[in-house]
Amino acid sequence: MKSLIEELSRFPDDALCHAYEGEIIGIVIRLGGREGVIHCSEREGVEPETVPLTSL
Repeated sequence: MKSLIEELSRFPDDALCHAYEGEIIGIVIRLGGREGVIHCSEREGVEPETVPLTSL
C-alpha cells in the first residue's frame, strides 16, 4: 500500500481514476484530456511502474 500511495501522490488530487485489466493491469488516471497509468502486479515485492499524465 505504501508504494501505491506514493505513486498516487504524483497525480493531481482532482484527477479521476479507475482500475483496468486488459492490455495492462493497473490504475488509469485521467484529467483534462490527459491520461496516466500506474501499472500493478500481483507479485509481492514488485514496485509499481508509473506513466505520468500525457495527452490522449
